Formats: sequence, C-alpha cells, structure tokens
Amino acid sequence: MKPITPQRQLLYDICIVASILCAAIITYLSLSWGVYEVFFYVYLLPIILMAFARPKLSIYGTVLVGWMYLAIVFVIGLPTAQLYMLATVWFYIFVSLGILISTYSQAYHREGERSCGAYYNSQAGAFRFDKHTHRILDANFKFASILHYECSDILKKSLPDFLPTKAGMDEFLLQIRDKRRVRDIEVGFLARGGEIRWAMVSAADCDDISIICTVVDITENKQSQEALTRANKKLNLMNNITRHDILNQLTALIGFLEISRQDTKDPELLKFIHKEERAANAIRSQILFTRDYQDVGVHSPGWHDVAETVSLAIATLDLKQVQVSLDIKQVQVFTDPLLEKVFYNLVENSLRHGEKATKISIRAEDNPEGMDLIYEDNGAGIPNEAKEKIFRREYFKNTGFGLFLTREILAITGLSIEENGTTGAGARFVIHAPKGTFRIGSGARNG
Repeated sequence: MKPITPQRQLLYDICIVASILCAAIITYLSLSWGVYEVFFYVYLLPIILMAFARPKLSIYGTVLVGWMYLAIVFVIGLPTAQLYMLATVWFYIFVSLGILISTYSQAYHREGERSCGAYYNSQAGAFRFDKHTHRILDANFKFASILHYECSDILKKSLPDFLPTKAGMDEFLLQIRDKRRVRDIEVGFLARGGEIRWAMVSAADCDDISIICTVVDITENKQSQEALTRANKKLNLMNNITRHDILNQLTALIGFLEISRQDTKDPELLKFIHKEERAANAIRSQILFTRDYQDVGVHSPGWHDVAETVSLAIATLDLKQVQVSLDIKQVQVFTDPLLEKVFYNLVENSLRHGEKATKISIRAEDNPEGMDLIYEDNGAGIPNEAKEKIFRREYFKNTGFGLFLTREILAITGLSIEENGTTGAGARFVIHAPKGTFRIGSGARNG
C-alpha cells in the first residue's frame, strides 16, 4: 500500500467532515418532513470513510457520529415509541459496524504499512510499471537514487526511457511474459545524464495491470570486473610478449651450447656445457609452465562432461600401446574450463613415467561426502615419500609443474586430488568432488 500523502489525507478529512454534515442535514430534513426510514443509511458513508482514512481514530469518530444521530433524533422528536426504539437500534448498528470495520481496517493498514515499509525503505531498488503501456506506476527512493532522479520525476516516465535499446527492452519483457517470474536478469538502465547503471533485476507479474521489479545496483562491481579484465588482458599480453622473447633467446642459447659441444673435445668443458643445457631446458620448462598457469581462474567455472573432456585431453597424445577405459558416462563436474588440462597432465604422466604401463582406467564412485573420480594405471607407481611432493612446484622425475597445475585448477571450485596407489602396482589419483560440484546426466541428480 502506498503511503497517503498529506494533500490526499486533507482531501479525505474534508470528505469525512462533509459526509457527516450531509448526514446531519439529511436527518434533520427527513425528520422535519416526516420521512423516518431512508436517512439511517447515509451514516454508513462517514463511518466507512473514517475507517479507511483514519483507522486509529475511526472507532471514536463512529461513536460520536452515533451520538450526533441520537441527539438530532431526540431533539426533533419522533411520533411513536416504536420509532424511538428503531433509532436506538440503528445507533447500536452504527457503533457496531464502525468498530468492526475499524478493526479490520487497522489490521489491513498494519499489513500495508509493513509491506509499504519493506518496499519504500528497502536498500534494494523497486518499481512497478504498466504491462501494457510500460508507464512507471510507482518507484521507491532507492531506485530513484540509483538513476539519479527524484521519485516524482520517475513517475513521469516509462520503461523505454530507462532501457536504452529496444532489443534490450524486448528481451527483458519477453522473459517476464514467458516465465511470469524471473530472477537475476542483468539490465543496463539509462540514468540521468546518460550514464548506464547496471543492475540485477528480479520481476514478477502481479496478475493485474502491473509488473513489480526489484533492482540491485551492480554498477561498481561490473566496472571493477571490467577494469580487472582489461588489466588481465594487458598483463597477459605483456607476459606473452615477454615469454616469447625469452623463449627465442633460450632457443638461441641452447643452439649455441649445442655448437659449443660439437666444437670441443675437452671432457671437463663438456661437463659444464651439459649442465648449462640442463639449466637452459629447466628455464624453458618454467617459462612454458607460466603460459599454462596464467589461464587458471581467468574464465568462469561451469559444468563439464568428464568423458568428453577426457576424450579431448587424450586426442593430442600418442598413447602408443596404452589402452584407456572410461566408466564415467553422463558424469559432469563444476570446474574451471581448464579441466581438460587436468586429465592431459595425468595421462601424460602415466605415458612418460609409468614405465611398464599398458592400461589406464577412469571411473566414478559415490562416497558419503560426494563423488570420487578415480584415475588408475598399471605402471611403476609412485613411492610413498613422493606422493605429496609430486603436487608441489619441485621436481620428481621432472613432473612437478604439471601436477601442481592440476591441483590448482581443481581447487578453484573446491575439488581436491591425492595419490594413494601402491608402489610397483601403478599410480592411483583420486579427485574428490564435494556435494554440489557434480551431477549425473543433465542435472537430474545433483550432488
């Protein structure tokens, strides 16, 4: 319920006073002319008006109006005792109706004030518009302040005044028309001065002529996100250029070292050249690692089909005689888009260091906390003292970077990985997916 303005309250008070005077005049004239049946009903009008416009005072007003009615009746007089009794009965009817209507009116106003307070004093913007004409019917202070307007100015405008493009407005209205209730639609509103204010909008069709919307201002967040995106793009560009230049110099350095090794026969000098080549190749591996690591967390996480991701990961690898079996049909996990890199690193690790590995299997198993994706091979396995070291940025058979990256990618959405295989019997990596980070099929079963 919209608050009654002082001007409208004054108008209601004038109507109440006028209706009371009219009732008194009609009563006087009716009794003077000998009409005793019609004038009773005119008192219902001031009683109803008082209950609506002054609910807290209406009970007292009703009693006063009733006594006024009795006073006029007894001052002018009635011809029979039966009419006096009827007048007294009407007095009690007036008072009873006034109390009853006032009680319900006060309850209605209290509920309206609660709703009104939540609407007009909310820290979220809110407005209503006509679903047919798109004219703004109502708006709270927060919505007006978001767009740098006064509330009275907002009411003079329509929805197209705030949605800068027709395509954007049509899309907004189409979603409401199709779903009737929508949440978290990102909308750009045209504010005073031509600025675009971004907001998350929820809307509901009220089943009358209006649609009510709540608005949360996300302009600063969006601007910060866009600024961060631009900064990341610049940093990535600089990193790519710098990495390209360093790799070019490293390629030249490794080439010169190869020439030096061919031109010398000194065993002591060859030993130093060999160490220099190892150092140069280590630097090259570290530089290539930064290329992969800079993409971690850049893109928003999403649902990824595990079987499809594994297939893409191994498509570029030479599996030789190694067989890969999958038992993960319709399993999806919520992860960073670099999930493909996770399985690429695991399979490449088996191919490079599994020694006698001929089989790789990937399957899904339920557990009380969620779901496990289990990766196994039948290679040499990993020694107990190295099971945690392989996930650090240190070398274990030159594999540290890939598995470190794997753990970082999974950790973005709360997944974890550990190795718990048996040395000599093969490696066994377990990816733990907590509830809420996996689903079966298209989402029929959520973890």
